[in-house]
Order: sequence, then structure tokens, then C-alpha cells
Amino acid sequence: MLVIVMLIVTIAIWLLLMPVVPAIASATLHRFHLRTPSFAAWAMQFPIPAMYNFANRYKVEADQVSLESSPEMVPLDGRMVNHFPARIFTFADGRYLHLRHGEDRWLTIESSYRGQGLRTRFHAEPAEGFGFDLHRLDGKPETQ
Repeated sequence: MLVIVMLIVTIAIWLLLMPVVPAIASATLHRFHLRTPSFAAWAMQFPIPAMYNFANRYKVEADQVSLESSPEMVPLDGRMVNHFPARIFTFADGRYLHLRHGEDRWLTIESSYRGQGLRTRFHAEPAEGFGFDLHRLDGKPETQ
């Protein structure tokens, strides 16, 4: 019982500090973009609720667009999603909707929160046989 209470208190403190501690917001942005430096760091954040934290946008494209032609943190002309914007390719109906034809697709996701922002691009490449290989392309955090 004490462990559960301590976990709830820790999560509450994390969430209360997020608006005033940029490192906490940055760690959460990286979690949303599948860019956490290690699995252990990601797993430690797993119990923290993820709904409605940031402004998250995504755009799926059939043609590769270079990062140079889409500068960092220029507002992304895409759709909004509540949380974990990378789930557009990694989860259920989004995976089916965008990847069912077995063709290359590029996903750009962007999240922002209190002056911090992160844009990440992914390439979904058909795998031999069945499925896709998802490659995260380079991107970097930016301040708005």
C-alpha cells in the first residue's frame, strides 16, 4: 500500500512541476516522440498520465520531404492528436489507415509546450514479407 501511495505522490509532483521545470517538460516531449535516451528512462515515465499535455500535430506524406524544405518549428500544417503522436504509425487504426497499401510513408510529428517544441520525422518502409520497418530520422529540439 505504501509503495502505491508513494508512486501516486511521485507522479503528482512530476505533473505539478512540469509547467515550471523545463527539464521535466523536455523529458515528456521526448517520451511522446519515442526519443527517450534509454528504455529505462522511458519505463520510469510509463505510469505518468499522457493525455492532453501538449499541442501535438502530425502529417503523413507519401513523398519524402527533406528537413531542409520543412524548417524546424515552422507550424506544421497537419492534424491534431491528443497524446503520443507517433502512435499514428505504431497503433491500431492509424497503422491500418496509413500503411495498408504497403508503400513508403513519412510521418512528421510536432509537439509544443510552454516555449519548448520538438519535431521528429519517421520513415515507414515496407519490410520483406510483412509489416514495416520504422526509422526515426534526425531531428532536434527547438525553442519557439
